[in-house]
Amino acid sequence: MNKQKIVASMLVVGGLVSPLAYATNGDEMMAVGSQSTALGGTGVAHFIGAESLWANPAMLGKSKGSEVTGGVNLFKPKVTNTGVPALSGVSADSTANTSYIPDLSYSSRIDDSLTYGVALAGIAGMGVDYTDAPATHISAKSELSILRVVADIAYNTDKFGVGFAPIFQSGSLMLSYDASGMGMGNVNAAKKKESSTGFGFALGGYFNAAPAVTVAAVYQSKIAAKYGTQISDAGNGFGLCQPAGGGCTGAAPFGDNLDQPAQMKLGVAYAVADSLTLTADYKLIQWGSAAGYKDFAWKDQTIIAVGAKYSANGYWLGLGYNHANDPIGTLTASPAGAPGSDVYRNAAVNFFNNMFFPAIVTNSYTFGGGYDISNALAVEGAVVITPEVKKTVDVANFGGTNTTTHSQQAYEVSLRYKF
Repeated sequence: MNKQKIVASMLVVGGLVSPLAYATNGDEMMAVGSQSTALGGTGVAHFIGAESLWANPAMLGKSKGSEVTGGVNLFKPKVTNTGVPALSGVSADSTANTSYIPDLSYSSRIDDSLTYGVALAGIAGMGVDYTDAPATHISAKSELSILRVVADIAYNTDKFGVGFAPIFQSGSLMLSYDASGMGMGNVNAAKKKESSTGFGFALGGYFNAAPAVTVAAVYQSKIAAKYGTQISDAGNGFGLCQPAGGGCTGAAPFGDNLDQPAQMKLGVAYAVADSLTLTADYKLIQWGSAAGYKDFAWKDQTIIAVGAKYSANGYWLGLGYNHANDPIGTLTASPAGAPGSDVYRNAAVNFFNNMFFPAIVTNSYTFGGGYDISNALAVEGAVVITPEVKKTVDVANFGGTNTTTHSQQAYEVSLRYKF
């Protein structure tokens, strides 16, 4: 198989897909590929094939030969929200309940110490659609989707490995709502999207601490993004503009930067036996210092993930668990002790977070497996079950409180071809 054709085809596919993802860890997908997904999103210290570069660019140093993996994730979130309490607060279901998220990864060993790879995937996003909600709710839609293309070069010895991966990111954002029933704006009625591109990198390493134990660490940089005036326009429609007067409350406006935050990851993999491997990852996503997210009171998020993989002749089985704290802070939206414009803005931030970007799920349970169709070709799959969570926030300036519920199911199917 011609390696240059593989890489070129991947880039073409990347230009054609427009993923809309929902979030398991904030607005970041929990994992890329069936094996990492089945193992709770772990993979920082465990080699899982060409898609390892997503978890840790150094892990390609454990590869042999060349391989390409590709798959699609069918994501099924279920989100409800009570809308604007002043309009009666009737609960409605979001119709943005199905997404198809692609991934494609390729790696090839150059010599005994060098491996390279290239990959693309939909890795982040969030969104809801209440355009069919009753008039007593609010007609609204949000859509953030992010695609990344990653190149990787990894160096290895028998004892350790390091890897460096430049990242190209392409994202789009759309915010639209009709709040005319509240005497406010009808924003982006045409549902026009704005796009943004940016660059970052990931730097990782691993160390074989013992024949059966690998420890690893990764730093992934922040990637700056700005989506036209989508965010500030949405705030202006709620009166977040200065000076006070007319349709402006005098509250500080929303900014338009929405950077994907830096991440730090640690991992360990322990081969209990030839057939059984245990994995554990720790991840810190720095929402609290990322432009845009910090303005919306998001906090740094800690993720703990564990997995177990049983391998036999021609197949493997895996299961895992992923826990991530809710990264979205809540602000005081009652009038005591703060200027009126600050209280109003706090209510707006709470409302926008809870309704438009309900990235609040915490616990996910995963399982999956793979089967070798031949020496070269394998089929793999994984399932993610994320139980429902509920969150109620204070939006006093809009008549009371707002409540959202969110649960998820995901189904990943992949093919792996070695050559």
